Amino acid sequence: MNTIRLSSLVLVICLFCTVASPQYRGPVGNGHERKRWADPPERSSAIYPSDTPDPRDLKKDADELAQLSLAIPSEIEGLNHGLVPSDLNEKLRRIEKLSKKLRDAVGRSRR
Repeated sequence: MNTIRLSSLVLVICLFCTVASPQYRGPVGNGHERKRWADPPERSSAIYPSDTPDPRDLKKDADELAQLSLAIPSEIEGLNHGLVPSDLNEKLRRIEKLSKKLRDAVGRSRR
């Protein structure tokens, strides 16, 4: 009875090992089946200059953003007196667009 238990235990262990061993290939796998997470991170290089923002464009956008934002307080003051500037919404949309563009450019340059 004891030898039957021992032999059945050995049989179960052998079956488990034969089923489990072909599935495990290590954390990276062999050279042909590398996982995407195992590859080194991509680095930005001078080959792709479109990823880096143009400093002249950034300066131009920042100047326009500053000019637009300086005009907003006086137009808001006009709203308090009942004067509604027709281009206020357009200016606010342009400010939003420029700030998003600058924020994205700064985020890309930090990577």
